[in-house]
Amino acid sequence: MKEAKIDIAVLLIFFARPKQFEQVFAVIKEAKPSRLYLYQDGPRKGRSEDMAGIIKCRAIAFDIDWNCEIHTFFQSENVGCDPSEYIAQKWMFQTEEEGIILEDDDVPSLSFFPFCKELLKKYREDERINMICGMNNTKICEYTPYDYLFTTSGSICGWASWRRVVETWDEKYSILKDPFNLKQFKNYLDSFMEGASYINTLRRHQYAGKAYYETILGSSMHLNHRLNIVPAKNMITNIGVTANATHSVSDIRMLPKGVQRIFNMPAYELEFPIKHPPYVIEDKEFKERIDRVMGKGHPLIRYYRKGASILRRLKYKDYKGLKKSLLRLLRIK
Repeated sequence: MKEAKIDIAVLLIFFARPKQFEQVFAVIKEAKPSRLYLYQDGPRKGRSEDMAGIIKCRAIAFDIDWNCEIHTFFQSENVGCDPSEYIAQKWMFQTEEEGIILEDDDVPSLSFFPFCKELLKKYREDERINMICGMNNTKICEYTPYDYLFTTSGSICGWASWRRVVETWDEKYSILKDPFNLKQFKNYLDSFMEGASYINTLRRHQYAGKAYYETILGSSMHLNHRLNIVPAKNMITNIGVTANATHSVSDIRMLPKGVQRIFNMPAYELEFPIKHPPYVIEDKEFKERIDRVMGKGHPLIRYYRKGASILRRLKYKDYKGLKKSLLRLLRIK
């Protein structure tokens, strides 16, 4: 049995996509973290094929050839992506003060692990920092002389954080019951995004009665006035466009070209030592770049992409996905 190469906890959230998960775990085997937290959702009702994928993924996860402390949380029934993500993350941080989170379609570069380890230590007690992202949706920020930047944006495709952050998460969205502070929150959001739209999303998620970790994590960042760390060069390849993807399409051709670039982006290796920024200052140039990539604050881009998505689904005969797109466009849940 080989020794662990890096003393860090890694949470792997997976389900029933062995082809994707195998690529992620291949990097895990090379990195050899000292502690693994394995979370797997259960089979969906009426989907007999799920069990085959679940069994294959579990076999991949247990193919461990190094000294590693293993923790498991396997659901017997399907609870869904939400609240699975939230459940899994809360579970790991009950034991760990800090750690890395990877899903079954987040393929990291090998240097992502020491990158996270060093920054987790450096900013451990710094309440200004929310999380360390692995993905840079703009691919490369050639303008910065440092290896990472600070932003209110950021991707949850491979990230790391601390228990101190998770303890501030509010799955009840208590801000929605506080008229004065909700107004202050909206005014704050309006300075750089559509505050009313974001708050409406919080209301929908609260009404659904289950934990949507994306808005729980995001609202916590804003309400505590924190910043995310993003690498100057992308360190995660998202391979999530598959036939059984949860939050994407089954064929990348159905996505508008501006969105296609986010998937299968190359992951770069970092050269050490890390070049740290001397100050914690929000990078406004990055914010402008990523907002354009994601269509935030650019209504023409957003509506063009919605139209392009519908036309592409028609072209490739994805009528089920087309129905979902139209309902989403009309904000019908």
